[in-house]
Amino acid sequence: MPVITINGPVGSGPIEVGQMVGQLLSINYVDRMVFAEAAKLVGSPVGALIEKEQRVVRFRDKLGRFLQTMLERSAVAGVSGEPYFGRGIEMLPAETYIELAGDPSSSAQRVNDKAFIEATTAVVTDLAKAGDVVIIGRGANIMLADVPGVVHIGMWAPLDVRVQTAMEREHFSRQEAEKYVEELEQARVTFFRKFFKVNPSDPSLYHIMLNMGMMQPRIAAEVITHTLDQLGY
Repeated sequence: MPVITINGPVGSGPIEVGQMVGQLLSINYVDRMVFAEAAKLVGSPVGALIEKEQRVVRFRDKLGRFLQTMLERSAVAGVSGEPYFGRGIEMLPAETYIELAGDPSSSAQRVNDKAFIEATTAVVTDLAKAGDVVIIGRGANIMLADVPGVVHIGMWAPLDVRVQTAMEREHFSRQEAEKYVEELEQARVTFFRKFFKVNPSDPSLYHIMLNMGMMQPRIAAEVITHTLDQLGY
């Protein structure tokens, strides 16, 4: 019942490699579903709190509308369908990191942040207990750091590689891609420091780290599966 977490900067390949690992091992691949399930856990209380405080439209309002649309598409596509289209594949985590990484402006926001992180941790923990899953991002390696049998993979790639990936996937110009990649990485680092008190690129957080500037995604996926064999998982 392998459980694998894969974390890395946008454009370094966690999504693509994670999908390949899931296929090679015939196990589940989980990315955005973590946010959808976490939003279900905190939706009503947080929504009521936001309305009570009469706050301006912020992240959780945007997330709620996004998830509502995506879940409606899921109902049409079926539970096994992939209803997320367009730039949502990268933009949802981008908004999450950027908005959550900001300094809380009120006690209500601090409560909401805490509730959202706790809900995300609960979802990730349940996925790990079920086993046979690849979990992408979300700080899952920190949330599951003390759980036996979980293998944590870190990924990295040079800036030019990540920029090229963003240009190809998001149809950005080079200037847009550079800004997108740099801002998101800065926000990702801030997010991890704020909520987990760590730098996401710290190699001690992972069993192995892969330099995606030196290998193709398929090779990386095979390295990961070989690592699991060596560790006896």
